[in-house]
Amino acid sequence: MSQLEQQDQIRALLDSMQSVLLATTHQDGSPLASYTPFAFDGEYTGMWILVSDLAGHAQNLAQSHQCSALVIRDEQDSAQVYVRERLQYEMRAEECRRDDTAWDSGVQALRDRHGGLVDTLTSLTDFRLFHLLPQSGRYVVGFGQAYELASGSLTVIDHHLQGPTGPQKD
Repeated sequence: MSQLEQQDQIRALLDSMQSVLLATTHQDGSPLASYTPFAFDGEYTGMWILVSDLAGHAQNLAQSHQCSALVIRDEQDSAQVYVRERLQYEMRAEECRRDDTAWDSGVQALRDRHGGLVDTLTSLTDFRLFHLLPQSGRYVVGFGQAYELASGSLTVIDHHLQGPTGPQKD
């Protein structure tokens, strides 16, 4: 399969999933797993998320500006639970304030993807908009089918991951 076909597969996975799993850390270093709906920026170079300050992940992102993000194929749509198709990213989180020019772009992307509830949420003062930008990533399709993603892109494959004795089994 060509690199272009693989990138199309990645986009298809991203397009079919509505939420992303997030791993963040509290100020004391303890971990937090959560999820949130997401939308893409125009070029698949990052994700927009709108999260409430009442949720720990919003506070963690504002404090540390980093997270790990996972988009994973649903179990019922996977042939084998051990090799669920997935994308994992290490992300830098940039908060967009309501007076930033990027606010309107991010909110519009979320509105286009998730509907009018986004307008209700943005009217609440406790919701923050973050742009998650991939620093590194991995696309896993199956046993021995793991690919490193280029920094700054959700979809561009940098190279096939190889272990010391062949492809990694991730």
